[in-house]
Amino acid sequence: MDVRRPSADEVYGRYRRLVSDPELDVAMCWTVVVPGDGADSLTLYEVSARLGGGTGHELHGSAKPNIVNLPLPHPGPRGVMDRSGAAVVLYGLDHLGSSPGALRRLASNARVYSAWWNVNSVNRLSLAVDGEVLVSIDGLFPGNPEDHPNLARWPELAAMSEFFDFEDEDWTGRDDGWSWKAGFLTAIELATGVRLDHRWLDTEHPYLALPDPVPE
Repeated sequence: MDVRRPSADEVYGRYRRLVSDPELDVAMCWTVVVPGDGADSLTLYEVSARLGGGTGHELHGSAKPNIVNLPLPHPGPRGVMDRSGAAVVLYGLDHLGSSPGALRRLASNARVYSAWWNVNSVNRLSLAVDGEVLVSIDGLFPGNPEDHPNLARWPELAAMSEFFDFEDEDWTGRDDGWSWKAGFLTAIELATGVRLDHRWLDTEHPYLALPDPVPE
């Protein structure tokens, strides 16, 4: 039996409701690591080691994603991670999950999709492939598709006309009511098939603690 895939509008509507949660609206990092063509799936240990950049890491037993917002007795970044089919997903880690250095390390023989924003709406939507960051877009000031020469490497994002379809003559950022945060997560799900939802956020996953500082 054929199972209809949700449309981009349906996925966007779901994420628009999800990011209305105050905790997600304030700050979030969501990263999906997909093995390259013909490559073996990465293990959680391998992803942890790449993120640590040779500084060491600790992969612990299960915890809910809200652990990233709790005070813990170490100063370094932390987050939760798990498998989703052939992909590995990471939640938390603040800006480390989207820093160019971390993305390049994660993308060795892999594709990495990352959405990140903080309390000040500083943000980045990124795609890294085979150790190179190809796409890096600010959701408030996305510019035009032609401003991003590697956009064709992310066809699902290129097809989202709403992502770029707005006027910003005064360079104040988008104020048209379209949620760039929901757009970030929509583009990642459409490209990877990996979904972030309340069920995932309410489930325990292995959590990762990294030393501070970590090379970015």
